[in-house]
Amino acid sequence: MRKMAMVIGFAFAAAPAIALAQPQQAVSSSDGRLAAASLQAGDFENAVKVLNADRIIDSASDPARLINLGNAYAGMGRMKEARAYYSAARAAPDMTLALADGSEASSRQIAIRAMERLSPSYAMR
Repeated sequence: MRKMAMVIGFAFAAAPAIALAQPQQAVSSSDGRLAAASLQAGDFENAVKVLNADRIIDSASDPARLINLGNAYAGMGRMKEARAYYSAARAAPDMTLALADGSEASSRQIAIRAMERLSPSYAMR
């Protein structure tokens, strides 16, 4: 019983840290196709809809789209899917991306940092 309480407590402690970390790492675009506004608002389900709507063949390996899908799934607590999208972004061609906070970074570095946020040791910070 005590172990179960610790696991539940950890889950609640980890989830807010992960969800709160996502918006600042959201990749931004001027046309809204990358769902940065939905991610920042915490509307992760809408972000997934936007990111999967009218998918163009070329966007399947777009690291910006993959990272934001990872962010949306992490925000919903679906870590397995989030990890898969971050991993796909790491394998995609590297490019400089504009983040929602106005900074720029390598898509691979963003994906690596995002995957690190999924680890329990990061969430407990």
